[in-house]
Amino acid sequence: MKLVIPIPEKISLNKIYAGIHYRVRNAQKDDYHFAVMSVNPPPYQGKFPVQVHYHFCLQGKPLDISNYSYMTKLIEDSLVACGVLPDDNPKYVRSITITAQPNKKGEDDVVEIHIST
Repeated sequence: MKLVIPIPEKISLNKIYAGIHYRVRNAQKDDYHFAVMSVNPPPYQGKFPVQVHYHFCLQGKPLDISNYSYMTKLIEDSLVACGVLPDDNPKYVRSITITAQPNKKGEDDVVEIHIST
């Protein structure tokens, strides 16, 4: 299963360490939930647990790869909220991987999500 989700905001994990107000975090969660809902993803129909691969294509200065983890958390929670995955615990999600590449100028920021067994 492959999904392409628009990225509402490029957010580094470093921002969390710097201390984001809970209202800002909640707004970010809502933005990511809306982005996932906007592609109307179907429920995953394969076997569990799955591997989820996130491939980010973003404008601007690349983040250190571990700094993408906050965005993957927001997206994974949204996949559960939208019914793509039943839950994000180890019974359903065995592992995640993250890759990234710079986006070409003028292209939208997106994340490609591949869900497989």
